[in-house]
Amino acid sequence: MDLLQRDVNLLSGQTHSAEVLPRSLGHAYGLAALVTVIPQKPLYVSYDISAKVLDMAITLLKRASDHDIKVAGVEVEIAWTCIASLMTLGPNFVRAHLPQLLVLWRNALPKPTNKETASDGGRSHAEWVFLLHVRESALGAILCFLRHNSPTLVTLDVARRITTMLNNAFTFANAFSSQHGDDPLHPGPDSVSGGPSLRSREYLLRRRLFQCFSALGVSNVPETTQMALMQSLISFFASADGYAGSSVQAAIASSSGTFTALWHTYDGYAYGVTAIQADEKTSISSGDDSMLSKDRLNRDSIEVSIDGMVS
Repeated sequence: MDLLQRDVNLLSGQTHSAEVLPRSLGHAYGLAALVTVIPQKPLYVSYDISAKVLDMAITLLKRASDHDIKVAGVEVEIAWTCIASLMTLGPNFVRAHLPQLLVLWRNALPKPTNKETASDGGRSHAEWVFLLHVRESALGAILCFLRHNSPTLVTLDVARRITTMLNNAFTFANAFSSQHGDDPLHPGPDSVSGGPSLRSREYLLRRRLFQCFSALGVSNVPETTQMALMQSLISFFASADGYAGSSVQAAIASSSGTFTALWHTYDGYAYGVTAIQADEKTSISSGDDSMLSKDRLNRDSIEVSIDGMVS
């Protein structure tokens, strides 16, 4: 935490080296990983440490607006990463800070403005990257909250508020998609920043949205929202335009009529059907290795182990 605090102080200065940005993110993820271990070893950690991490994260969110988009994006990612790790501490820690967290989430996931919904909103490339990144990071913290504090803290009122925030993020994602429908579906890295492209940022945001709705549960999501989510999922996963394919896939498809058997993986056709090696000496557990190694039938190893238990 001391290393992260030092990097955060450097970010707030007028001048800082280029290595401060990735280094601060590295320290943030390292700190977050250590925080998630606290529930396993609670006797070795003081409560004050978790409170200090939360205070530092809130301070970063408040002052992010004072810096340029590049620095603000790093500060926001650091803050939400730390908050997401604190959600793993469970209701004993989160309960006291839940009202403040709901306010932070509401500020990070507001209703889309006219600039986002209008066809000629006028948002720049960097602004869209920042807005997508902020929402994705905030949704990551919400997902951790739902996974580690439900159903104790996810009351009807809390679920209603979170559903409203998720709907705002869903509307924003749809508005972005309508304005950038002509962008390539399989883009490379961003040519400006070197990071994920706009389309990749949208995919990351939608992934978090689907995960949050799934963790929230069907009973807490209105039917209209469920229908909109189903339509979005169908168009997102089943659209033919989303599977343009690659040169490797095209080569496999062109030679699909020449293969002799699925077991001949050298022809490139069945390769990738499974990542499990077909080895007679391979066993799942050490309970009955001899039974698995002696089996000469072309059967799934799970079936073999079940037969061994019931025989």
